[in-house]
Amino acid sequence: MASKGYKGEPYASVMRKVVLAWAAREWELELFRSRLGGLARVAAAGREGIVEELKDAEVAVGNPPPEAIAGAERLKFVQAVSAGVDSYDLELLKSRGILLASAKGCNARAVAEHALALMLALAKRVMQMHLTVREGGWVPWSESTFLEDFAGKNVVIVGYGEIGRELARMCKCLGARVVGVKRRPQPDGLADLVVGPEELPRVAGEADFLVVALPLTPETRGLINERVLRAMKATAYLVNVGRGPVVDEEALYRALTEGWIAGAAIDVWWLYPPAEGAPSRLGIHKLPNVIATPHKAGWTRSARRSCLEFAAENVARYLRGERPLNLVDYDNPY
Repeated sequence: MASKGYKGEPYASVMRKVVLAWAAREWELELFRSRLGGLARVAAAGREGIVEELKDAEVAVGNPPPEAIAGAERLKFVQAVSAGVDSYDLELLKSRGILLASAKGCNARAVAEHALALMLALAKRVMQMHLTVREGGWVPWSESTFLEDFAGKNVVIVGYGEIGRELARMCKCLGARVVGVKRRPQPDGLADLVVGPEELPRVAGEADFLVVALPLTPETRGLINERVLRAMKATAYLVNVGRGPVVDEEALYRALTEGWIAGAAIDVWWLYPPAEGAPSRLGIHKLPNVIATPHKAGWTRSARRSCLEFAAENVARYLRGERPLNLVDYDNPY
């Protein structure tokens, strides 16, 4: 008897195929095989072999290149292993009628921890003191070298989803006041206040730390613009663990070099290697009041396993004919 996929499409009785679109390690392959046993055959392919491997696959996990998707006649479902899907060819997937699901929430704890680490590094001037001491200098005990207390600070989290709530929990433990900004605001018992995007300029003006944890969508691109940055205090910091283009690059450069804000810590960028000028064509990563990390906030061993486990379980849902979780709306992609 023919099997059926999500929405009831019939398939031949041959074993269905799932392809991991990266050079998977043995433990990663075993994780998927153990969870999809009896439902599908699991294979993996790096960049060189993905076009051939995907030709007869029904499901891809990860982000196969457009040329592989174009040649995959049976492909019906793509499962991301990350929260963001802005790097996927959404137009191609939509035109082919291929479902896409994100893995949002799978690494929320790790990203929140990284955001907190960046905030504390800014408040405690960790990088400046490290460089001074490493180069043979010292930092005198004077009022100009006071570090900052975290307790009592106002933390505004723009993108108050799973990452935002994890970060709010941590900040509250350290005595900070937390304001969440989200599209559909409602109290959650963690933040002191949750407001809508229309309130962003006002609450930005109260922030000691403005933390960006937003996905990149047409709606969020450039949301942190000159108006928002100019509203911030000269002593405030921007932290971005969402997506680079959510922040207007030119406005942030001016804010950092003209003293609108005190500094920034950035994990997500406007450009990525091998693109020329990466990660910032304006050199924001080189500024003395910036802490730069290479998009590693969610890259911990436990977070990686959590994301792959979620992906495997969601693929299993699809193969059993159930509705997958986190299906992406191509008209408002997240």
